[in-house]
Amino acid sequence: MTKDRSKIITMLFCGIVMTITAASDALRGVFLPQFRSSFALTEPQAGRIIMVSYIGNLLFLSIGGHLSDKLPRKRFIGGVLLLWSAALATYIFTENYYILLAAMIFSMGGSTMISTSVNIITPLLFVPPALYVNIFNFMQGVGIFTSQNIGGRFAGSLKGWHIANAVLLAAALISFILLMTIRLPDPEKTDKKGGSLSAVIKNPACPLLVLIFGCYFIAEHGLMNWLTSYGSEYLGLSVKSSAIYLSLFYGGLTAARLILAPFIDKIGIFRTLLICASAGAVLHTLGVALGRNGLLFFGISGLAFSVIYPLLVMLTGRFYEPSEAGTATGTILSAATFFDIGFNAFFGELVEKAGYGKAMTVLPLCAVLMCLLLFVLKFTVKKSKEIK
Repeated sequence: MTKDRSKIITMLFCGIVMTITAASDALRGVFLPQFRSSFALTEPQAGRIIMVSYIGNLLFLSIGGHLSDKLPRKRFIGGVLLLWSAALATYIFTENYYILLAAMIFSMGGSTMISTSVNIITPLLFVPPALYVNIFNFMQGVGIFTSQNIGGRFAGSLKGWHIANAVLLAAALISFILLMTIRLPDPEKTDKKGGSLSAVIKNPACPLLVLIFGCYFIAEHGLMNWLTSYGSEYLGLSVKSSAIYLSLFYGGLTAARLILAPFIDKIGIFRTLLICASAGAVLHTLGVALGRNGLLFFGISGLAFSVIYPLLVMLTGRFYEPSEAGTATGTILSAATFFDIGFNAFFGELVEKAGYGKAMTVLPLCAVLMCLLLFVLKFTVKKSKEIK
């Protein structure tokens, strides 16, 4: 296989897996009202569907992050892809609440590990790295936007859930075949004991990155998982109308990733993060403060949130040696996942006690805190590599 053809196939693989894993994750929030109706769930029970998803994140990132620095990357990504595909197959053939909970661990954890792996290997495969990272994350946005637009129209029954997962499973099998035909760079072998957990934790950037990722997860994932329910059950809109605002958020996120990609290397990773985080905090705050009229600001905030996650993953790697990148990223993301788990464990109960109006204020508070912590990281922690 020629070098150019191999590069094209590798790009195709990365683009497909980023699209379908994101589409799978987005379906959960779109179909949450239907799960609540079909299984007669209380708000806390509905929240457990989201909570166990992030337990899956925790397990896959904590274990997988370490393994990704030890195993050949093709073998590692292929194994995770198969586990994720098995979860999709389970969704197709079952309508049981408890089986759904178990499968969520593998589908959410697997998809997050796959997309994280793509973000880690992209700088090793393509130049300039920020451009390609955002192109692949643009494809992730395409998956979310498409899933919410199409899924929202068929979220009135579990049949739509089964069909959507069957389509995703077929695409997963195609991506696995592509993976078998390409070559991926294996983790670096060094004389130093790279990738140790103690070395990762001792880095002064570690606690700040955990908090930044944790606040980001609540601000974005909280919107993805609860905006449809917030709009339909508190603001009086239909599920379809609420899903449109959510798709607007991810539509803006998707478009902005493609538009901003060529400029990030010129502006600088850190500068771009600070600008986008500040804008996102303002728009999220308006989203809650203005009630029904604020849904438009929630949608527009996707423009600001567009490049935050992929650039945060790249930023994490800049604070560590290449031999530690997988362990560091997995450790930090798995620790930050506790924010997702905690938020979704108690959000349903918070809604029942305080109502959606007050409960949703947690999202802009986390967006503001994320922004402030990024400024702290920028000006207080010595960088191991030059980061603008």
